[in-house]
Amino acid sequence: MNELSDLARVRDEELAGRASGAGARALLASVTATDPADLPDPATVPGAGRRRLRTRRMVMGMAATAALAAAIVIGPSFVDIGSGPATSYANSAIEIEQRGGWWIAKVRDPFADHALYGEAFRAVGVDLDMELVPVTPDRVGEIVQFGGQDTNDKAIGGGAEPEGCTIGQEGCFMVVSVEEGFTGHGTLKFGRPARPGEVYQSHGTATRKGGMLAGFRVDERPVREVLAEVRRRGLKAVFQIIEPNPGGDGYGMNPARQSEKVGGDWIVWEAEAHQEGVVRLLVSEKRVAKNPVYGGPKPRQDTSE
Repeated sequence: MNELSDLARVRDEELAGRASGAGARALLASVTATDPADLPDPATVPGAGRRRLRTRRMVMGMAATAALAAAIVIGPSFVDIGSGPATSYANSAIEIEQRGGWWIAKVRDPFADHALYGEAFRAVGVDLDMELVPVTPDRVGEIVQFGGQDTNDKAIGGGAEPEGCTIGQEGCFMVVSVEEGFTGHGTLKFGRPARPGEVYQSHGTATRKGGMLAGFRVDERPVREVLAEVRRRGLKAVFQIIEPNPGGDGYGMNPARQSEKVGGDWIVWEAEAHQEGVVRLLVSEKRVAKNPVYGGPKPRQDTSE
């Protein structure tokens, strides 16, 4: 049995949660005969420059989609004692590798306790708490919210690896990339597939292409008309009762009113994806001059099915 066979016998779970450094990477390179110079720079990976989030612009933090930097993970993690800061780390939920000016984090378990993701980032010197939240299928693998304190102008990205694959299928993984030199404390919400019955934490518009109500305009229609289309498509609906501001420029939402019975002549202003097979209709009892969700007519969008 040669060195490579011995290495292959090491069970991944036996090494989970261990950091590795330069010495371990050298050992691995000698066994696999891989020249580290041959590893691709994330900046050169197709699609890597797409949807990149700069943290300085998001310190007070709302959602942003961001760039994909693909991850290459070589074998199990190793322990390197006394050689300085860790350059890679793995536990049961996530594995992180330093490569080409980036920290590349590959999600092993999208349903794990989110504390395990933060543990891994801090092990390599990045103060980033990450939570994976259920989202609509078109937002899986995207950063849906980012906030932070004293973060600098370093990019954070998210996507699928290999690029273009469908997350949830075998061999396709969610990947988060953080540019080296990230400082301060960051909090990140990253979209994962929803379990059956889970409510989405990022609500996409249900009428856009690929949505549950694609091809049908709901805005400014009576509830009875929209519900007829919802039922025709085999869907269900829930309501969010909104209270338009005077003139229709924005709206409020009173939690105490959400259990009220919604009438068929109430007005629908928007439809959002609530959970699989269920849309959420934003409605008001009275019609107003402007769509309060948009402060005017709803912008044009691709509503084709």
